[in-house]
Parts: sequence; structure tokens; C-alpha cells
Amino acid sequence: MIDRKQAERLAEEYLTKVQDEIKIPIKLSKKINLPYGWVFFYNSKEYIETENISSALLGNAPFIIDAADGTLTLFGTAHPVEFYLQEYEQSRHKP
Repeated sequence: MIDRKQAERLAEEYLTKVQDEIKIPIKLSKKINLPYGWVFFYNSKEYIETENISSALLGNAPFIIDAADGTLTLFGTAHPVEFYLQEYEQSRHKP
């Protein structure tokens, strides 16, 4: 079991890897607290600070970190986050 601080550290580690690949400063923009984990959203640092749409990232899918074991699972971008949460909830309750 991990706590919120550990989840945030894992999220920051993941974003560091993404940032190294795309060569654009990024940061967390939003977090959803759930009983079983945390959903994180991110965007370019410039977009978060200015809300200039031309600075926004494309394809920056949110991800969840599961509280049970710290597993990071990427969501998609084709549907609202609720769709991916429903899929995730169904998959984690399978025997």
C-alpha cells in the first residue's frame, strides 16, 4: 500500500521521463483522489502558466497510480477520463 506522497513522487518520476523524451518542460496540472489511487494530469509548464492553447501538449494522456502497489497505468485520450476509470475499475476487480 502506498500513500499520496509516494504516489506524487512516482508521478513526478514518470513526468521526468516524459519530459526527457519530449524536451519540453512539463508539470502536473490536476489530480483526482480516489479510494483506490490517484489520477494525474499534466501539460506543458508554459500552458499551465499562460493557458495559451498553442503551448498545450497533444497526446498527454492522464494516468493512474494504484494505491495498492504503486502501479502506473496510462489512460487514453480518445474518451473522457470517466471512460478509462470505468475500464480500470472493471479490470482491477476481475478474479
